[in-house]
Amino acid sequence: MSTCWYCNSELPDGSQYCHSCGHSQTDRSSSPLFGVVDPVTGIWNSKFINALVGQEANRAVRYRRPLSVLVVELDHAEHVHKELGQIQLEGLLREISERLGHAVRDTDTVAFLDAEGPPHFAIVLPETNEQGATLAADKIRRGIASHDFSTGGNWQRITVSCGAATIGLLPPGEEEAGLMNRREYTGNLLREAYHALEAGRSAGTNRGGK
Repeated sequence: MSTCWYCNSELPDGSQYCHSCGHSQTDRSSSPLFGVVDPVTGIWNSKFINALVGQEANRAVRYRRPLSVLVVELDHAEHVHKELGQIQLEGLLREISERLGHAVRDTDTVAFLDAEGPPHFAIVLPETNEQGATLAADKIRRGIASHDFSTGGNWQRITVSCGAATIGLLPPGEEEAGLMNRREYTGNLLREAYHALEAGRSAGTNRGGK
């Protein structure tokens, strides 16, 4: 383990960014949040979350600790896009981001992945097994579904669907898998969460998959 040069938070060796303050660990001259915060929602972007999932995945595999990643998608996004103007849509995304932040633990990390097509969010859940990820996804879906959104125009009530991917506890002797290429492993974990999301959505909206 190492510590952030700026805020002294504990970080896994090889971390690209600090999950607490956002400072780059390789370029100390750059702005701490430049390029890693989504300008619309104000939360971490896909660049940051990919790096974080990579380092957390390697840590989970190396030290045989559970890790889960959720991908959250706005239901009926095509209708929401059609009915809301850009300003309203951006306000809704910010409000969704805020609600997601309230629904998770302080140790979890929420990020905005993309706005092309249905908006997607990613949530990294350290020290969380499959059962814990299911509980977290259910809490998120209930929290969003029961909230009155002030920025959504006619869409005061919306729902989301979730997909989860988990690295479970590994038996002794498999820690060498932690040397796997970080970028490759990140892609696999997020892709599994996307696949779980699609599997869940095939049964309807406001669903969870794993």
